[in-house]
Amino acid sequence: MTADDGREVDVDVVVDPATGDEVEAFDAWRVRWFLDEAADGGLEIADVTAACRHLAEVGALREVVPERWFALVQD
Repeated sequence: MTADDGREVDVDVVVDPATGDEVEAFDAWRVRWFLDEAADGGLEIADVTAACRHLAEVGALREVVPERWFALVQD
């Protein structure tokens, strides 16, 4: 995948245990790597995971595998 600014977005294809479907998903490490590439990092994996879990709780992301894989919400 590619971000709007042309940077590569690293995702994996994982099986959603709830549906059996393959989905493009990412983990906190990939989010941290992506953010560190754009700015002067300093983020901890636990903080990124907590932020992703919060976004899942409010419906902005899906938590495909608890505390491991997250995916964008499909329209």
